[in-house]
Amino acid sequence: MNTKIKILLLFLMFNSVIFGQEIASIKKYEIQSKELNQKREFFVYTPAGYNENPYTYYDVIYVFDAQNRELFDLTHSLISFVANDYQNYIVVGITSPYNEKLNYGRRNDFLPKLTNDKYSPSGKFAGNATNFLKYIQNEIIPFVDNHYKTLNNRTVIGHSLGASFVLYSFLNTPDLFNNYIAISPNLAYGNELLVNELYHFEFAKLTTKKYLYISNANEETIEDFKDWKPAREKAYAFLKDTLRSDKLHVEIKEFPDKNHWQSFLPSLEFSLNHFINEIYVKDQISLSKEEYEVTIQVKVPHKNDDIYITGNQINLGNWNPQQIKMNKKSDFVRELKIRLQSPAKFKFTRGNWDSEAIMKNNDSGKDLTIKPKPSGKYTFTIENYLDKLQ
Repeated sequence: MNTKIKILLLFLMFNSVIFGQEIASIKKYEIQSKELNQKREFFVYTPAGYNENPYTYYDVIYVFDAQNRELFDLTHSLISFVANDYQNYIVVGITSPYNEKLNYGRRNDFLPKLTNDKYSPSGKFAGNATNFLKYIQNEIIPFVDNHYKTLNNRTVIGHSLGASFVLYSFLNTPDLFNNYIAISPNLAYGNELLVNELYHFEFAKLTTKKYLYISNANEETIEDFKDWKPAREKAYAFLKDTLRSDKLHVEIKEFPDKNHWQSFLPSLEFSLNHFINEIYVKDQISLSKEEYEVTIQVKVPHKNDDIYITGNQINLGNWNPQQIKMNKKSDFVRELKIRLQSPAKFKFTRGNWDSEAIMKNNDSGKDLTIKPKPSGKYTFTIENYLDKLQ
């Protein structure tokens, strides 16, 4: 590790010991869903320091079947072991509990309605995936975006029938999420409905690059799951050998020594590690088409400080630390009026990375992030610089 980064981490650790730091938290919500005509619960996990860092925004991971808290809790816990020091995520757990009064459960949420399927003795299975997708799209995601500091990169995770719904959502609303993690999905359902939809999906119409992960365990060893393997092999063959698309990165992983339930942990660990550390870091975060003129002010510790701003877009110098110099508004204030796309991620320096600024209310050296609004004004405070810590 770079010596200056070590010094920065020690400095931040020392400050957190003195002043304390907010711990990670989980909040439960209950809403009356118009799309499902039911009361539904969901959970939102925020990482440590969420409220202490006003200019840190977060990608969001959505996890299905959170009525099984193991799936939700394992996901938000595993993130800290997979991501690096500069990555944190909001994790949303979406429940699908069984409602005895309504005779409604996760199969209704995750599977589309069919006229004939083995899941119902009557031959008619009342799947409700269309409305459940509307519930996610029109109620859950807007709620999270309106109440939390979210970025526009969303990942969705499902296991078993929840994984089937992950694929269903990709095939029906491909712009709703950026990354799709489907752990041991049922692809045999409805006479291989999802496989057939995959064959006919127009991949050329994807507007942004997507990440799709699919895994399986030893499901074919169980009598009730024996028809999963032929459907799975058809999907794998298409994704591996037939599909040619630069808009979709596909990763397939098999865990033949694990049963259907046991495969969740190794599959989740592999998919998150592969996505976060190998795929996401290579793909540029999508920016809004619109630009907004904003004013950025920064308070400096010394009146002779020359301050540069650098960040994730052309008007921020594309991370060149000595290209965009801020204007001197007063002895201890620097200012810049600038047109920015959203989200804008940036840092301050004195002209090189050795002199990167240590900001007030921003631990671990994370990028400062704003979602620009017309005529918005954003104020920051520099407490010190990396090269001044030595």
